[in-house]
Amino acid sequence: MGTLLVLVLLAVAGWVIWKLYKKPDLNNDGVVDVKDLVAAAQEVATEVKAEATEAAGKVAAKAKKIRKKKA
Repeated sequence: MGTLLVLVLLAVAGWVIWKLYKKPDLNNDGVVDVKDLVAAAQEVATEVKAEATEAAGKVAAKAKKIRKKKA
C-alpha cells in the first residue's frame, strides 16, 4: 500500500513538473516562483478531478447497462 501511495505521489509530482516545464511562468508575472508551482498544482488538480468524474460516469453507465440486462 505504501509503495502505491509513493508511486501516485511521484506521478502527480511529475505531472506538476511537466506543467511547469511546458510553461514555467504560469501566472505571467515575469518570475518563476512558488506562485507558479501553486498554479500548476491547481491545474493538475482540476484535470485529475475532470478525468475522475468522466471515469466515474463511464463506470456508472456500464453498471446501468448490466442492471438492465439482469432485470
